[in-house]
Amino acid sequence: MDASERQEFVGGYTKLLTNAWSDDAFMKRIRSNPTEALEEVGLKVPSGAKIDVRDSQGQGNLDDQVKLWEEGSASGNITLYVPDVPQIDTAELSESELSGVAGGTDYCCCCSPCCTCT
Repeated sequence: MDASERQEFVGGYTKLLTNAWSDDAFMKRIRSNPTEALEEVGLKVPSGAKIDVRDSQGQGNLDDQVKLWEEGSASGNITLYVPDVPQIDTAELSESELSGVAGGTDYCCCCSPCCTCT
């Protein structure tokens, strides 16, 4: 798979996941008719390919899915990971982590060209 094919797959796979997580009916279509759902998001399924849709349960990553898609397209047996929920880290940030990502710093409006306090 060359870079443009990978980019096309990643775009379609991302759209597939976001649609699945935001629309229960679409998630059901992925499970019942994966070829139709894949083509709806722009992923071309080889003719006669068998698609096995699985919940990754947090295993694997995007590179793994790209490899599975590439191997499956060649063999005709595609494994597609579609987690039931987004795999995100819900841990809270510490105070030091928050200050590292918070926007802005101490601001003195007197140094600003639009200062209204002088």
